Amino acid sequence: MTLLIIDNANQITGYSQDDNLQAWDGVRLVPAPDGFNAALLAHCIVKVSKGKTTVTLNLDAALTAAKAARCSQIKDEAARLIAATDWKKQRAEERDAAGWGNLGDIDIVLAEREAIRQSSNAAELAVNALNDVTAVQAFTWSVDVTVAAPNRLTRGQFLDRFTKEETAAILAAADANASLKAWVMRLENSDWIKPAEATTGLQALEIAGLIQPGRAAAILA
Repeated sequence: MTLLIIDNANQITGYSQDDNLQAWDGVRLVPAPDGFNAALLAHCIVKVSKGKTTVTLNLDAALTAAKAARCSQIKDEAARLIAATDWKKQRAEERDAAGWGNLGDIDIVLAEREAIRQSSNAAELAVNALNDVTAVQAFTWSVDVTVAAPNRLTRGQFLDRFTKEETAAILAAADANASLKAWVMRLENSDWIKPAEATTGLQALEIAGLIQPGRAAAILA
């Protein structure tokens, strides 16, 4: 049994789990309320009536505090998990810069880090939906959200999917077509491209006869 130590000013000064503890001058010992733990000490309310001292727990305040504490812990746990992947991200970026890797390697790590973020966000939502202090404090979470890698290509990798003849035809046609020229300029100023986002432009190239039917799907593959 947990005993709360209360002074003459009716302030809780500590607690003990020693059932044999005896009160001493200036203090009295009162059983802690159900659900008490050290983290909730600030939310205990001392009541004195007809010479009898009782302690109750402000459940609303305790629940709010427990949720805030657990969500803060989840953020810290997620930060540690993300930090543990820093070496993977650095390795992938360095290998890409040296020409030994590609954006796909970086994207795999980015997806792993994003899965941690989304899982921790979901965990915080789950904590805030709980209505029991004990359940909040006992809540655990894991990285259980699946995040697909963004599947990016460098501009060079994307352009390599076109034949020389296709590239020449597109550039020649762009001089006379404002919309096509804008697409080419956007491509020229992009560090990377998501093939799926280029679908509309590639289909337009097929319609314009600048690439053969079926080439859009092949380029996006």
